[in-house]
Amino acid sequence: MRRLAEWARRYAPLEILSTLAALAGAGIASLITTNAVAIAYAGAWSENVGYYGYAFIREMASIGRANTAANDEVPSSRLARMLGALRALLWEFGVAEVLDSFLVRPLCMYAAVRAIGSLGPGIIVGKLAADAVFYAIAIIFYELAKKRRGERA
Repeated sequence: MRRLAEWARRYAPLEILSTLAALAGAGIASLITTNAVAIAYAGAWSENVGYYGYAFIREMASIGRANTAANDEVPSSRLARMLGALRALLWEFGVAEVLDSFLVRPLCMYAAVRAIGSLGPGIIVGKLAADAVFYAIAIIFYELAKKRRGERA
């Protein structure tokens, strides 16, 4: 239960923001085209912008707090924090994201929109299906990162 609560605290804010971004992106795309594939990709990629934008900012802040807690005499440069955040995000999400962005999420969104016959509910159902695959992979890498840092699993 403790791990589930930790994962929820870590990923729920990302999910809320990314869901809003997916709906906005798909909605805007639907004003431009009726092509369901294009709309599905717009929803998926808009979701990524919301998700990783917030995740990157959060990682940068986490690195800054870690540096402060360690009483580093020379504060980490902004570039060093950015590179550290990027490295952490690539480790945790890299494999999951490549599969998700180029195959799983657009396919799930496309299939759900077609099956349900409605854009909004289809995007949400497709997103939830894709999330199950995404988090199965991302959580493995998150837990491995914690283990590498010596944190309790």
